[in-house]
Amino acid sequence: MSEQHEYLIRDRADAELALDRVRLAHRQEQLLAALVAGGPAPAGFDPEQLRGQAAGLLAKRRETVGHLLPELPELLGPDFAPLFTRYATGRPLTGGHRADARAFAAWALDTAPDAPWHPALRRLLHPAASRWSRLLPRRSARTHP
Repeated sequence: MSEQHEYLIRDRADAELALDRVRLAHRQEQLLAALVAGGPAPAGFDPEQLRGQAAGLLAKRRETVGHLLPELPELLGPDFAPLFTRYATGRPLTGGHRADARAFAAWALDTAPDAPWHPALRRLLHPAASRWSRLLPRRSARTHP
């Protein structure tokens, strides 16, 4: 047990409670990994039921991304769901839903450079580059006297 928990332990009952909390935290990590990161089912859980729950969470995450960037499902069309599944497998949500939507779009852009939707997705992700780069004069490097 780590030193940060030692000051809480006054007697044997406190020690057992602290160990139970550590065990619970470990089991929760295993369950979360099984649900969102493709990890194995922890002991005592039905693997089939966990797969169903994981699929539901993935669908909810995909719908949220589609809601936050509605252009993505429109641009990607039938590629949206399978691409998102490939993206999300092994990538738990970490930076919030908006960051996840942008990260997925950037990943899709890098993953399928020959896809018919690639130019439109690039314009969506980098609107200033596509609009202004051809209109603004190129700046030359300034030299200071």
